[in-house]
Amino acid sequence: MGRLTVNGIDALSDDFAALARLPDSVIDGILDAEAEVITAAQREEIEKQWRGPHSLGISSKSIKKGKAKKDKDGRSLSVYPQGTRKRGGQTTRNAEIAFINEYGAPGRHIAARPAIDAANKKKEKEAIDAGERVYNQFLDSRNL
Repeated sequence: MGRLTVNGIDALSDDFAALARLPDSVIDGILDAEAEVITAAQREEIEKQWRGPHSLGISSKSIKKGKAKKDKDGRSLSVYPQGTRKRGGQTTRNAEIAFINEYGAPGRHIAARPAIDAANKKKEKEAIDAGERVYNQFLDSRNL
C-alpha cells in the first residue's frame, strides 16, 4: 500500500486563515487606491460637464475623499463634494450644488448633467485595478 505524506500543510492553512482576516490597514489601502482614481475622475468630468457662465470651478475642487470608516457592513471610504460656499448672503453646501448639477432641477430649468456617475462608470475598472495592486502587494508580502 502507498503512503501519502504532506509537508507544509499547516503553514498553508495558516496563510489562508490570515487572508480570511485581511488587516484593516490593507482594506484601507485598497479603498484609498480606488478613491484616488475616482476622485481624479470626478474632478475631471465635472470640469468638462459643469461649465457655464456661473461656474467658478469650485465644485470640481470640492471633490475629496473621506477617511476609511468601519460600520456594521464592513469598511468604506466616500468620495464626495465637501465644504460650503457663500452665495449672496447664504451658505450652501457644495454637496447640494453638486446634487442639483448631477440630477437637475426641472422647476428651475436646470438640466441634469450626471458628471459624477459618468466618471464612476468610466473609471470603474481602473479603480478596481488600483485596489487589486494593493491587495497583490499584501499577498506578495506573505509569499502567496
